Amino acid sequence: MPADKAIVLYESDEAASLQTVTGWVSRTGHFWGQDEHMARYDGSTHKVCSENPAHGVVETRGWCRMCRDERMNARFAAMPRRAYDGTPVAVFDGETYFFDAQEIADWLVDNDIKPEDARLVFCKPQTASEIDPNEHYHDDLPEDGEVSDRLMAAFDALNAVIREEPPLSWWPGEEAVILPPDFLEPA
Repeated sequence: MPADKAIVLYESDEAASLQTVTGWVSRTGHFWGQDEHMARYDGSTHKVCSENPAHGVVETRGWCRMCRDERMNARFAAMPRRAYDGTPVAVFDGETYFFDAQEIADWLVDNDIKPEDARLVFCKPQTASEIDPNEHYHDDLPEDGEVSDRLMAAFDALNAVIREEPPLSWWPGEEAVILPPDFLEPA
């Protein structure tokens, strides 16, 4: 043991002392030091909406439903728009998808929604991604190595099929759908 390092025994008063500490403690018993916000967050169940106090009380660990609705309304209102063209569409901020005009018409009737009031967005296709074999086998190849010409040709053939395949799925896009007012009238 180095001579210049002092020895402090476990039992000595020098090893530890009882101190009084001041800080914020939540009602759950957690000590937060000087972080009043976290102590109040941890100890509360509800709070007044911080964005708009007029919205009233909301759960501490949740979102203000009215603020969310306002944000979503503004987001939908700001979207570019184009007329329905048969492309798959989805209910804005929902999980309902439509793949033809009849499905949309049935939904409008079932939910008593006028065509001009429907909040629909065009969907974007999600296609299968082409595969680069050198990237796919990157961890298996030697440094600066590449797959064989034969394996590359097989991947090229696979990628040609992938390019020709229809979308795997559809996802809501960022373009609102305009349905004509007479959308529900028979053609």
